[in-house]
Amino acid sequence: MERTVLPSWIQQAPPKWGIPASGKLSADEYKVICSIHLVVTLIRVWGYENEEGPQSWPFQMLLNFLDLVHSIHVLFLRETSTKLWAYYKVQILKYLRTVLELFPDVTLALNHHLAVHIVNDLEYLGPGHARSTPVFERINHRLQEIKKNGHQGKHALECTFQYTDDPR
Repeated sequence: MERTVLPSWIQQAPPKWGIPASGKLSADEYKVICSIHLVVTLIRVWGYENEEGPQSWPFQMLLNFLDLVHSIHVLFLRETSTKLWAYYKVQILKYLRTVLELFPDVTLALNHHLAVHIVNDLEYLGPGHARSTPVFERINHRLQEIKKNGHQGKHALECTFQYTDDPR
């Protein structure tokens, strides 16, 4: 990560993102880690053929992760088209099929199902950046910082609905 040169418009991920002291990652930090840093790292760790060749489990895991990265990349673009919708759908379905092959005991979650329907969002609502909500993410983060003990107090309702810089 230290040697990776990122364009100026991409936010650097925290250097020690895997430890609790680094705190929660933002959506942008997850995006950078998963689409850049993990790609480089996993190719170095899992990408070289071993005695089993390209059929090895780590290599298949790498290919599966890259299918996910390819599909998500379409969602980050600032434009969309019928070709991109089709590409996204092929990649996300390939990713999900391979998840089930690699992990036969896993049951797909609702998010996996919804990921297939993002094609409809791209078609009817346009590129993902047009409906991105970083402002709301910051507000949610501030709301999570509010100290609370689970009991309703005299001003609990007012504190919930009034956004202030004082996270009491």
